[in-house]
Amino acid sequence: MNLSIKAASHVSEQFCLHIGNDMGTVVIDSSRVKASGVLLFNWEGKPGVYRLSDRDGHLVDFMMEKSNLSFEIKGNFDDTEFIFESGDKNNQFQYYISEFEYYNQEAKRIGKEYAEANMNDKKGILKSYKETQKTHKNLVKDLWAKKDDNWSLKLALSYADMMPNLNKKNKSRFFVDQYFQYFDFNDSLTVGTVCFYNKIDHFFKTDKIQSLIELGKSKEIDLMIQQIFWLSETNKYAQECLVNFLMNNFPENKYPNLNASVIRTYKLANSCEYVMATKGMRARLEKAKSFKTGSLVSDFTLQNCLNINVESLTKVNSDLTLLVAWSAYCDASVELLDQIRVNYQSYQEKGLEVVAVCIDRNIAAWENYVNNKGYNWVNACDRSGLKGEFADAYNVTTTPSMFLISSDLKLKAKPITFSQLNRAILKCLY
Repeated sequence: MNLSIKAASHVSEQFCLHIGNDMGTVVIDSSRVKASGVLLFNWEGKPGVYRLSDRDGHLVDFMMEKSNLSFEIKGNFDDTEFIFESGDKNNQFQYYISEFEYYNQEAKRIGKEYAEANMNDKKGILKSYKETQKTHKNLVKDLWAKKDDNWSLKLALSYADMMPNLNKKNKSRFFVDQYFQYFDFNDSLTVGTVCFYNKIDHFFKTDKIQSLIELGKSKEIDLMIQQIFWLSETNKYAQECLVNFLMNNFPENKYPNLNASVIRTYKLANSCEYVMATKGMRARLEKAKSFKTGSLVSDFTLQNCLNINVESLTKVNSDLTLLVAWSAYCDASVELLDQIRVNYQSYQEKGLEVVAVCIDRNIAAWENYVNNKGYNWVNACDRSGLKGEFADAYNVTTTPSMFLISSDLKLKAKPITFSQLNRAILKCLY
């Protein structure tokens, strides 16, 4: 991939190139503007949505439809014009971004006047605000109606935020409506892109959300998380991106309520039907709150273990053990184990062993399935399912569930997704 940018006003300045993946937005390269005023990037990648930022945090997002792209940064980065080639839809995208920014600034200006005005002046200011609000809303609706497969409009809509009412009415759903009414979580174009994370990051930095978090409003936080997950329920990748982003930005040690809500909601959203129907599931989820990193885990007997020398968890000879609860009837379980299988040899070389405990009832079917799949790690099957010793000890409420355990039986991590698992393994072993 090749990116060439004319930036005559930024000679010697350093810029970073970002891209989104299932873990969030990451920097893939950095470069300085040459004496000739040209900024160049060359990297291994593919067409998609990218972001350019300077050292002061100013940024521009753009789409590379092909392996080559060039544009110009005219003027200072914080108050500039981005000029793309004629016919490039990035021009349309940047135009609508500037329109949204105009209305946002106008809303802030009028809002400040409203706050400072006396009672006699407020009606006139409120009328002006409502007119601005209506014009902005009509623009967004117009874009929504036209977007179809137009990527520039799809990306632009991911930046559109509804303007709140100055009189604070209808605020019960404000924190959802404000940011997500015109944002399609399930659109494959935006999922996992810098625009996707820009939207979520902006949402969680609002005063409303920060207030809920600071006050520890558990019920309100649960409702908020559930509503966001509901928006992405038909796109598994969108949910993985969302849960990774939230767990990385709101770690358990600093945000226990929000972190616990994310884990609960993700598990509920991805549970197998027969697991969902199990009595006491929600009680188990509540109990899981006390099952934190650093806790001493319970040893348990590995029922129907195919590795005859491994009778219990303590018999597993490894520096780090990945314990997985799974079901052959759960697509998410099968997908996860297939991903682990690809990496199993490298895991072993690092000192990790996998112990996969199936909670299905049919022993013969499970054994045939394991052999056909070629799962060469420690395999066991607990026919008691969610009522068994293992499920009770580890608060297993859904499949798949993962636990990273040290040789002295301490819980090192409870990764939710495969990406989180890889990061946790690297953190534990290095």
